[in-house]
Amino acid sequence: MPIFEVINGHLATLMLKRLLACIFMTTVIGTVSAQELFFSGEVSTHFDNTEYTGSDCGTSGTIFAVRMIPTIGYRWNDRHSIIVGAELLKDFGSSRFLDDANMVAYYRFRHGRYGAYAGVFERNNLIGRYSRAFYSDSTLIYNPLVQGIAMNYRSDRAFAEFAIDWEGLYSPQTREKFRILVSAGGDFGKYFDAGVSFSMQHYANRSTFMSNVVDNFLLNPYVGARFTAFFDFDIRLGYLLGMQRDRMMEEGWKLPMGGELGFRMSRWGVFISNDLYVGGNLMPFYNRTGKDGLAYADDLYTGDPFYGTPHKVYNRTGIGYERSFANDSVSVRAEMVLQCTGGRIYYQQLVGISARICPTLYDKRNHTRN
Repeated sequence: MPIFEVINGHLATLMLKRLLACIFMTTVIGTVSAQELFFSGEVSTHFDNTEYTGSDCGTSGTIFAVRMIPTIGYRWNDRHSIIVGAELLKDFGSSRFLDDANMVAYYRFRHGRYGAYAGVFERNNLIGRYSRAFYSDSTLIYNPLVQGIAMNYRSDRAFAEFAIDWEGLYSPQTREKFRILVSAGGDFGKYFDAGVSFSMQHYANRSTFMSNVVDNFLLNPYVGARFTAFFDFDIRLGYLLGMQRDRMMEEGWKLPMGGELGFRMSRWGVFISNDLYVGGNLMPFYNRTGKDGLAYADDLYTGDPFYGTPHKVYNRTGIGYERSFANDSVSVRAEMVLQCTGGRIYYQQLVGISARICPTLYDKRNHTRN
C-alpha cells in the first residue's frame, strides 16, 4: 500500500529532523557537569486466566508469572541517557530458576515535548493508543520489550509516535519479522479527541525455506470523548481495516474490516468497560499452516484472538479495579472479563500488581546519594 509508506516516511522524516536538531543543540550547549547515575527496578506479578473451552477464537489457559526489570542508567546534560539491564521472567510452578531472560540496553533522549529511544527498551515507553486488535493482554505480558527505535512527540493536546520493532531473527528456528507502528492524535474542543493508529507487519521466512512471506497491515482511525459527570467517562468510536496477503497463495489481498465502539466508566479506581466489535474476521490466516508445518496463529497475530471471530460480532465487558499508590510507584489491577461471540459467553480473569523504584545513586551537581 504505497500511500501508507509515503505517510510513514514523511512522519518519520519530520520527527527525525526535529529530534536530531534537539539532540545536537542540547549536546553542544548542555553542561557536561550535569551527570547522574540512577537505578531503576520493577517487579510485577501477572495473572491471566482464560476459560475459552468450546470457542473457535481462543484456548483456555493460565498465565501466572513474576517479572523483574532491574536497570542501571547514566544521564548527562539532563536529556541524554544510556540504560542497561535485564528483563527476567519466572513462571509460577516451573522447576527452572528462570524461564526467560532478555537484555535491556538502549539510548534515551528526552527534551521537552520530544523523546527518542534506540536499542532494546520497555514497551511502556511507547505513547500510542492501540486497540486490543493490535496487542492482547497475554502479548503484553510475554512481550514487554521493543527491539528497535521509537520517536515521539507529546504536548498537552497532541501526540505523535513512530516506532520500528524487530520481532524475529532470520534463522533456522525463527522467522524474520518486523513491525512499523505509527500513532497520532489530539484534542479538539473541550471534551473531544481524534487519532489514528497503524501497524505494518512483515512476516517473512526462516533461513531453511523461502517464499512464505505474509504482509499484515492494520489501520485504526478513531474519534472519542472524555468528560466527568460524577463518573469519569471515556468513549471511543473507531474503524478497523486489515490489509493482508499471504504470498504463498495466489489469492491477492484480503481486506477484513469492522467498527469498534469502546466505553469506560470509572470512579475511585473501580471501572466498568465495554468494547463492541462488529465486522469481518481480522485474522483470516490464523489457522493457516506455513511451509514449516506450523500454524501462523499468534506468531503472526498479536491481537486478542476474539477479533478473529467468524460470527461478525464480538463484545468484551470488563468489571474491575485499577489504581496507583505511593506516588505511582505501586499499581494494582484486577478485572473480570466476559468475552461474548457466537451467542456464547467466555470468561477471563486478570490480576496485576507492580512496584517500581528509581533512586538517584549519584548526582555530580550536588553529590547526593539516595
